[in-house]
Amino acid sequence: MPTTTIRKILGNRALHAVAPDMPLREVAQRMADAGVGAVVVLHDGALAGVLSERDIVFRAVAKGLSLDDTPAQTVMTPDPVTVDIDADLAQTLKSHLGTAFRHMPVVDNGKPVGLLSYRDVPAEYVMLYERFVEMTGARADQAG
Repeated sequence: MPTTTIRKILGNRALHAVAPDMPLREVAQRMADAGVGAVVVLHDGALAGVLSERDIVFRAVAKGLSLDDTPAQTVMTPDPVTVDIDADLAQTLKSHLGTAFRHMPVVDNGKPVGLLSYRDVPAEYVMLYERFVEMTGARADQAG
């Protein structure tokens, strides 16, 4: 199976990050301005969580929380699974990107440097990976 690294996929893409206490309305505006569907939440430079547009809609808006008074940390996914920037894509797919979650923080020597979206993974690579899992007799949820 051909391999590619997360570094190659991310290229020079900027890391979009917010503080845990940033109000959701401000987070949503930053996401809209940047044209991204998720951001990392950093506390003193360390990864605290991931916050996606789905989190804002399902965990805040749908529950009637105030977008002006609710901080990012309230609805973020804390302590997310991360992937090293030099990991190959197969490793990343084994980490349940696309099944358990849609966004995965990327780290370089433990420092957050990017955010990988399942949409970043080329469709042909996903198909090759799924075929590989099928051919090896492993169940997709047991791969890894």
